[in-house]
Amino acid sequence: MTKHQITQLVSEDRKLADRQPTGIEQLRSSFDAEVHLPKEISREFLSAALLWAIDNKVDFGLFHEAGKIIIAHFGGDEIYLPSRWSDKRWHIGLEDREPFDPGD
Repeated sequence: MTKHQITQLVSEDRKLADRQPTGIEQLRSSFDAEVHLPKEISREFLSAALLWAIDNKVDFGLFHEAGKIIIAHFGGDEIYLPSRWSDKRWHIGLEDREPFDPGD
């Protein structure tokens, strides 16, 4: 009977642990917004976007999933991050308010 009770507790603990987020998931969930870029985005664009965000003191996390690169950030910092405009291209910042021109 004691052995059965111990086995029961261990299996319940394991189920509970399986439902808890990993450290990475906890970190990602601490942000309240995300930008999902395709994994094919150019390295030059991604580098420029990340450097621009760093220069503007944006707190962000960089994550990846199958087929995409994710920049997690706090709401309000969108002007310093990539977004897809109506021309179907990725730009840094919000449409019609691009704060950074990669050509500079």
